[in-house]
Amino acid sequence: MRWQKQPGGASKVRVTPYLVRISDATQIWANPYDEMITEVFQVQADIAKRVAQALNVALLEPERKVLEAKLTNNSEAYDYYLRGQEYFNQGPENRKNLMTSIEMFENAVKFDARFGQAYAGLARSHASIYWWQYDHTEERAAKSKEAADKALQLDPDSSEAHLALGIYNYQCKLDFEQALEELFFALEKQPKNSEILAYIAYVKRRQGKLDETIVNLKKAIEINPRSVDVSVGLADTYFLLRDYVEGERYYQQAILLSPNYLATYIAPDGSLTCLYLAWGNIEKTRGVLEEASKKLPSRDEENWLGFYRATVNIFDGQYERALKNLSLMPSEALDDQFHFVPKSQLYAQIHSLMGEKQKEQGFYESARLFLQNKVKEQPDDSRLHSALGIVYAGLGIKEKAVREAIKATELLPISKEFWRGIYRVIDLAQVYVMVGDYDKAFDKIEYLLSIPGELSIPLLKIDPVWAPLHSHPRFQKLIKK
Repeated sequence: MRWQKQPGGASKVRVTPYLVRISDATQIWANPYDEMITEVFQVQADIAKRVAQALNVALLEPERKVLEAKLTNNSEAYDYYLRGQEYFNQGPENRKNLMTSIEMFENAVKFDARFGQAYAGLARSHASIYWWQYDHTEERAAKSKEAADKALQLDPDSSEAHLALGIYNYQCKLDFEQALEELFFALEKQPKNSEILAYIAYVKRRQGKLDETIVNLKKAIEINPRSVDVSVGLADTYFLLRDYVEGERYYQQAILLSPNYLATYIAPDGSLTCLYLAWGNIEKTRGVLEEASKKLPSRDEENWLGFYRATVNIFDGQYERALKNLSLMPSEALDDQFHFVPKSQLYAQIHSLMGEKQKEQGFYESARLFLQNKVKEQPDDSRLHSALGIVYAGLGIKEKAVREAIKATELLPISKEFWRGIYRVIDLAQVYVMVGDYDKAFDKIEYLLSIPGELSIPLLKIDPVWAPLHSHPRFQKLIKK
C-alpha cells in the first residue's frame, strides 16, 4: 500500500491486493486500486467489494453488510482496536498479551464510546483472563459480561457481539448450550467465519463431542488454512482421541505457521510435548523441549518448560537434574486451567523416588499448608482439591486423601466439562495408587482408557506414578489389550 499527498491537502492511496495459491505460493492474480482518501473506512469497504467482484465471488447478504459496516469514524480508536486484536491473537497462554489487549481495547472505547467491536474484543480478553486462571474471579467474569452486553446493545445483529457473548457463556459460565446458541447466531451472520466455527468446535469438545469438534475445525481450516489456532485445535483433539500421527501432523503444521508460538511446543493443556509423552516417545520429547528453550519464553512458559524438563528427568531416573529444573520454575506452582501443582508437591514426589523419606514428608507438609490456605480462598476450585488429595496421600492420611480427590470429581465431573473433568479422574486414580487401593485405581484407569483423554498405555508404562501397578494381573491384561 502506498500513500501520495495531493495538491490542496487531499491524499491518495494505492492498494495492490494479491491472490496467492497456498499450496505452492504461486501468485495467480493482482490488481492495483487508486483511491482518494476522504473516508478511510469507506475506501476499505469499496476495495474489498471490488476484489470480490474481480474474483467472481458471490457475496451473501450478511457478508455484504459486514463489508459495508463502518466500525468507527475515529482513526485513533481504530488504531487501538487493531493493536488490541494483535495482542489477543498472539496467544491467550501469555497473560501479558491479554492484559495489553485489554488496555488497547479500553483505549479504543475511550476514543469512541460507540465502538461495538472494541467492546466485543474487550469482552473476549476478560473472558480469556478468567478462563486461563490468571484472574479466576467473579469480578473478572462480570467485566466480560458487561463488555459483551455493551457490544450487543450498540448493535444487536453484530456477529462479533454474539461471538463475544458466546465466549463469555463458554469460558466464564460453562453454559455450553447458551454459548452455542450465541455462536450459531453469529455464524448465521458470517457463515464463512473460521473463528466462529472454531469456537463452536471448542464448545463441542468441552461437551465430549469430539467427532463434531473435528468436523467443525476442518470446516474452519478450509476457510483459513493459515490459522495457527485451528491447527492447534485439531492437533489437541486428535491427541485426545489418541490419534498421535494426526495430532503430530497438525502440531507441526502450527509450528510451520508460527515457529515462535511456544504453547504449541510445551503448553500443559495439549501440545507436542504432551503428545510425545502420551505416545511414550521420550527422545522426541527431549527434542521439543530443546527447541522450545531456544525461543524467548514468557514467565508462564518458563514454568511449563521447567516442569516438563523435570518430568523427562524423572522418567529417565535423573532425579538430581529434575530437582534442578524444578528450581528454575519461576512460579510457586504449575497453575493452568487443568492443573494446580505446587512445586513443594513435586519436590516431595521426587524425594520419594530417591528414597529420602524425611525430605519427602517435609515437602508434602509444606504443600499441605499451602494448599489448605488456597482451598479456603477458592473452595470450589476442583484443581486444588485434587492436589490436596495427592498431598494427603503422600502424608499417609488415606481417608482425607480419597475424600478430597472424590470431591474434585464432584465439583467438576466429566458430564459438566469433559476435558478438564478427565484430569480430576486421573488425579483420583493416582490417589488410589498412592494409598494402595489398586483395584479402585484400575477401575478409574480402565474407564479413562475407554474414553478420549491424555492417559495412555505408554504413559502408564513410563510414568513412575503408576509403577506400583505394573506387577498387578489387571495391568498385564491392559497391556495385552
